[in-house]
Amino acid sequence: MKRLTVLLSSACLAGILAAPAAAADYTMILAHTLSDTEHPLFKTFDKIAAEIEEKSSGRIDVQHQSGGALGGDRELMESLLLGDVQFVPVSTSGAVQFVPEFAVFDIPYIFPSDTAKLRRILNDSEFTTRLSAVLEEKNLKFGGFYNAGFRNLTTSSVPVRTPDDIAKNSLRVRVMENPYHVEIWKSLGGAPTPISFPELYGALQQGVVDGQENPYGHILSQRFYEVQKYLTNTNHILLANVNLINKEWFDGLPEDLQQVVDGVLEDAETFQWSLQDEMTSAQREQIEGVLEVIDLTDEEMAAFRESTGSVSDMVRQNIGDELVDSLMQAVETN
Repeated sequence: MKRLTVLLSSACLAGILAAPAAAADYTMILAHTLSDTEHPLFKTFDKIAAEIEEKSSGRIDVQHQSGGALGGDRELMESLLLGDVQFVPVSTSGAVQFVPEFAVFDIPYIFPSDTAKLRRILNDSEFTTRLSAVLEEKNLKFGGFYNAGFRNLTTSSVPVRTPDDIAKNSLRVRVMENPYHVEIWKSLGGAPTPISFPELYGALQQGVVDGQENPYGHILSQRFYEVQKYLTNTNHILLANVNLINKEWFDGLPEDLQQVVDGVLEDAETFQWSLQDEMTSAQREQIEGVLEVIDLTDEEMAAFRESTGSVSDMVRQNIGDELVDSLMQAVETN
């Protein structure tokens, strides 16, 4: 009898140990296209996933889907708006077809390089308040902006110092599926070619395009330097990465879990901006070791600004003056 009791106790213990953990109350799919785990953005997304699970005591199960596993920017935004994905951190340029107002970020040469000022403009200004209201109307909750650096041009065989270098060589430059980026490179005399980010390396390798434009971090993390030779520091567009959450899903959380998500995002913002600052100079050094870097003179940079001036008019025509003026005011006062 004693032996039977021991056996039954052992069986019960084994059953308890083998039983699955209690299911989470809510699921958050966090999906993006980055694959390099050392990238400041990727590290931040990992931090968000881990801390939301921890601080919610497992009540929110965060499924971190990276590397375009659930699709490119278009597919992710569609899934976010449908509610199939709950959290998509995406570049504003990649989401502009769904949030036309993001076009303000595609006006070339508008943002300061000083990161303290840049952070205030994006995350703590009247412009921030206006944009957040725009997103709410689209059933999207604004979760803060991250700094992923300024876009720079890389090319495979032609060193670029002037717009004429682009035009006379009819350079095919990969762009996002974004009409303003297409206009930028058309105005510079190039042949803009929309290609999804996960397919870009192969397109460069196979010569489908002659060049591309991304910040240092993306050029390094995606190893584009293996299939490119030159980098021109055009610094034409800020890659502002915005956290977007399906508002209906967020509103369905109890208040304590909403506070968890908001608190984690607030901490993650400080983490990402600090990490990006730390890594920028190191990224520049790495780039110089793998590509021939061209720094433009003030006169050469002015030629790029002048050539792309029509983009601002195009943005105003499509989304109106209010948000553009709000951003300009934030730039001037911060």
